[in-house]
Amino acid sequence: MIGLAFTYLVALGLLGIGAGALLAPRVSARQYGIVLDDARALAFIRAMGARDVVLGVLLLLLASTERRDLLALGVVASAAVAAVDFVVVSRDRPPAPARARLLHAGGALGLLVVGVAVASGL
Repeated sequence: MIGLAFTYLVALGLLGIGAGALLAPRVSARQYGIVLDDARALAFIRAMGARDVVLGVLLLLLASTERRDLLALGVVASAAVAAVDFVVVSRDRPPAPARARLLHAGGALGLLVVGVAVASGL
């Protein structure tokens, strides 16, 4: 199943992104498109990293079950997180660089495609 294989890749990617944010929050902040005017913002980046790690673990757990319907919903819920991230960095003043916005938008779209693939049994 292609959708399942992509789900594992997405989950591993989320684990990597989350670990990166926990271990190197300044680098991740630039990738996320977040300006660090205040050193306390690093806590926010680390929280986002923890969130991504948890999402990755949850997707791995869902992928290990026989419940493809729940897995598809989990992947689509993850897409919603990426979509909200896109809105947040786009509405910030000044908006995040186009590269960062594209990263979030592409992530949301990619997760939606994977969710549809899983739901349709591909």
